Amino acid sequence: MPKMSSAKKRSNMLRQALRSPTYELLVAELDRGIVGFIDRWDLPDFAHGGKLSYIENLYVLPQFRRKGVGDMLLKKIVESAKRKGAHEIHVTTGFNNKPAISLYKKFGFLKRSLQLEIEL
Repeated sequence: MPKMSSAKKRSNMLRQALRSPTYELLVAELDRGIVGFIDRWDLPDFAHGGKLSYIENLYVLPQFRRKGVGDMLLKKIVESAKRKGAHEIHVTTGFNNKPAISLYKKFGFLKRSLQLEIEL
């Protein structure tokens, strides 16, 4: 069986995610082209008796950064999570991604824990 390309794998994962009622993807468009996107998953959290939201990705094309696109996307996804009853939103970013950290802090996100991961 031939190996699937990385782009094809990503496309398949996006299609699968879009079918889920617990997933949301927002895109920022300019002149009919996508300049950024953000996506979020909702999960039940029995320990807190509510719904948690996880921002999976926030990306803005380099030439559109520092122009309010990330702010707009983050504002909309936070509003949507609130409307859908989330009691917390979690997000991760690289330790050295200072622009992203600054953006998240501007919206009230606080460093409360350490996320660990393992690649499989």
